Order: sequence, then C-alpha cells, then structure tokens
Amino acid sequence: MIVLKHLKVGDVSYVSHKDALRVLQRGLKRAKIDVRYSQGYVPHMLTYTSSPVPLGVQSLAEYFTVDCSECDCEEVMRRYNAAMPTGMRAVAAYFLQKNPNLAAAVAASDYKAVCSRELPKEIESIKDCESYVIDTFKKGEAVKKDIADLVFDLKVDGNTLYMRLASGNANLRADSFIAHINGKFGCDIKVNDVTRTAQLTYIDGELQDAEELLR
Repeated sequence: MIVLKHLKVGDVSYVSHKDALRVLQRGLKRAKIDVRYSQGYVPHMLTYTSSPVPLGVQSLAEYFTVDCSECDCEEVMRRYNAAMPTGMRAVAAYFLQKNPNLAAAVAASDYKAVCSRELPKEIESIKDCESYVIDTFKKGEAVKKDIADLVFDLKVDGNTLYMRLASGNANLRADSFIAHINGKFGCDIKVNDVTRTAQLTYIDGELQDAEELLR
C-alpha cells in the first residue's frame, strides 16, 4: 500500500473531485504502477482519497492511497510525477501495510487565505463564540448552520487569515466560511486565494498532522 501526498494547485484546483480521481487513476496507468483491482462484476482500481477540498480551493496536502504490489516509494513517486500534470505532483510517498483510511481519520484541516488588503482582527473572535450561525449551501439552497464547534482556530496576520476548520464527518467547508467572512467583514478573499496547508487527525487526544499516521 502506497500513500502519495500530492498537490492540487493552479488550474487543477478547478477540477472537480470526481474528475481529479479519474486523472489520478489514469496517471497510475501511464506510470505503469501495478495497482490491485476489486473482485466482482465490474472490477475497479483499489484507490482511496482523503476528504476533498471545495472547487477552486488549492491544496498542498492531498492524500491518494494506492493498493499496489510496489513497495519502493521513491520509484513510485518518480514514475507518478512523470505521468501527472505539475499541479497534481506528489511531494511525498509512504509505504504502509494497510489502508490508513484518511477520509475517516482526518478531523480538521488547516487553511491559509490571502486577501488583497489587511484583514480585521475581529475575525478571530468567531472562534470564542458559544454559538455562531452562518448561511451554508446544500444542493443550491441556503441552510443555517451553527459552526461554533467547527472552528478550531483563527488567526489574522496582516492580509492573511489562518484557519483550522473541522473536516470529515463534521465538516465546515472553507468556501462557505470565506463567503461569510467576505459578507460580514467586507473582505474580498477569492476562493482560489484559499489553500489547504495540512490535514489533521487525533493522535493521543491531540490534533496532529495526518502524516504522523504514515511515518
């Protein structure tokens, strides 16, 4: 089992999660990586992704788990990168005996959002609220959602907002949160100016970088 940590940046950030998965799997074929297939009437590649970022949000920390017979991480990453667009290149690879199931294990994500001008420090107060309701969208319809328990940390540094938001089963979409910030505080952060920098999971009761599960 090989886990590839890869980027999703530039124009690739506008590729949907479903289409990105197709690109990833085609890259494995071009790289001639010996991927295992499911047993059944319609066999499919045994590959697994971590929770996707919203369309347009960039990422420096996506994970793609490949069930394969290969065990040389550096060689797999070299061949993979030669077959993939720059915006999805792998930056690390790990060998594991079994699937880490990062889609279920990840509980939060770190994001960096850059604005064209200085951001108000008042944004940070959201993380201290016992209740904080915003409009989110589900199937095109506005839905009220209390996000107080889904915002783990916020920090404003000049024109940059650092966010730690819930991810996984209890999820706060970065694009919905940024849309609220823009409306509430008069900011103009674009979705493509938001970058996921890390995915985190609980280890010994504390949130840590998901890569700690892979080492």
